Amino acid sequence: MTSVSGNTKRYALTSYRKFSFKDNNAAWKARRQASNERFYSAQYTAANIYNVGNLKAAGQVQLTMQQMTARFQQELSAKAEERASKLDELYGGLDKTV
Repeated sequence: MTSVSGNTKRYALTSYRKFSFKDNNAAWKARRQASNERFYSAQYTAANIYNVGNLKAAGQVQLTMQQMTARFQQELSAKAEERASKLDELYGGLDKTV
């Protein structure tokens, strides 16, 4: 029979607990390994979330730059076409006979 009082475990006077360094050490190593695995799992998850956020931001910047470049090229093309049409009008009105 055992009773728990606070953090200490009390055994009945007629029973005894066999103490084994090997068992205690193995149990401690198992707890330590489980704790380390939980810690590294949490770190891995946090790093993945951070990287996903960075990649998302980088993707948004890249998409914005592509859209800006496309818009700029469209504006330049429109201006070039406008100038070409004006030049064609001017050349069309000139007398080319000698």
